[in-house]
Amino acid sequence: MLLSYLKYLLRRKSKYKVHSPFVYDFMTKVLYDKGPNTDYDTMLRISRLLDGKRYATRSRRKEARLLYRLVNYLEPESVVSFGTLSALNTTALALGNLQTKVYLDHSADFLETMNSMGVVNVNLLRRDKPEPEQLERLSLDYVFFGLNDFGEDTWNKLEEAYAQANEETVLIFEGIHHSGRTEEAWEAIIADEDVTLSMDLYSVGIVFFREGIEKQDFILKY
Repeated sequence: MLLSYLKYLLRRKSKYKVHSPFVYDFMTKVLYDKGPNTDYDTMLRISRLLDGKRYATRSRRKEARLLYRLVNYLEPESVVSFGTLSALNTTALALGNLQTKVYLDHSADFLETMNSMGVVNVNLLRRDKPEPEQLERLSLDYVFFGLNDFGEDTWNKLEEAYAQANEETVLIFEGIHHSGRTEEAWEAIIADEDVTLSMDLYSVGIVFFREGIEKQDFILKY
């Protein structure tokens, strides 16, 4: 996807070229916050134990720190994750705000290990109950979609998130430029009339449903 990345480099904007106060504040406090944080060390330590070396790359650490700062900034009541979620990203979402409950589809052993290492606000989506029933009871105000090729199952979950969407809803998509199919999916997502604000960070895409603003799609330097 070299051509895709070159296009991103040519079109991306820094915070000084963004005229939206919300986006400027978001970029300052979330995208450009490079300060040290002891939680980052905890995230990496847990990841090395559970993920192995493949999740210790610079790009994966950068993404995990972004997810951490997103939760820290937005303070959602809960985070629901669909798709494969590494220990690194799980820990990032959980430690971003210890009052936030993180729900994911994983094994009981994974949850037990997380809890034993002090990450206690992680919960499993129950496999003994139909997923639609669970989603109706969970707040889908903050949903993370792990890297996938956007098959029918993903679109069904996305439609459920759209059905519950409100002004506080935030959807995060991993790997929006991973393939031609994910790029097409991203374009369809941001074209939805209910999405009023989108941010393309190349490796991650974020959409908001904020009311009272003109629809805007940003490609941001990150």
